[in-house]
Amino acid sequence: MELQKIEVSGVEDWREYDFGGRVYRIDKPQTIQFRAGGSTHRVTDAEGIVHCVPAPGQGDCVLRWKGAIIA
Repeated sequence: MELQKIEVSGVEDWREYDFGGRVYRIDKPQTIQFRAGGSTHRVTDAEGIVHCVPAPGQGDCVLRWKGAIIA
């Protein structure tokens, strides 16, 4: 099964994964890759670092993000 890819460069300033008060933040996310129905996804940031994080709802994970202001 292939990974689906979403480009978020310029759309999101940051995204955070909150696990009951323990926050994991990714600045300047560029792409998100996932398998349909999967329990994790991959976020690549502007420095090329890939973060493998639980899908929202897995392990009490809550996702929030700040959208980029597009002029």
